[in-house]
Amino acid sequence: MRNRVITKDSPNQQTNYLRLSRMGNELSSMLSELHSYRCEPCTPDMHEQYMELNHNGLKLKQTINQTTHLVKNVSERSNDVNSNKEINGIIEKYNRFQKHLSSYLSEAVVHH
Repeated sequence: MRNRVITKDSPNQQTNYLRLSRMGNELSSMLSELHSYRCEPCTPDMHEQYMELNHNGLKLKQTINQTTHLVKNVSERSNDVNSNKEINGIIEKYNRFQKHLSSYLSEAVVHH
């Protein structure tokens, strides 16, 4: 199991690591769906939305990966991440991305 963490880290650190890992996995699935034929943009407006979603999704994925790495190694460099504040900010961005993607997917299905 890839997400299993067995360390002497704090429960909060393990929770943050697992939460970020799950968000990263779900985000990968959402980006795969965005890149599928079913979601191909049909109008100039949809193309603009698609490009913005793709950019924001890839940027969010990079942020999640970097923060996951920092949380995983927090015992070595405890000042690199203000975990709860950082994680909550990522969760807000993730939720916004998910909402915008859902709206785009609904529109894409109507056009196809």
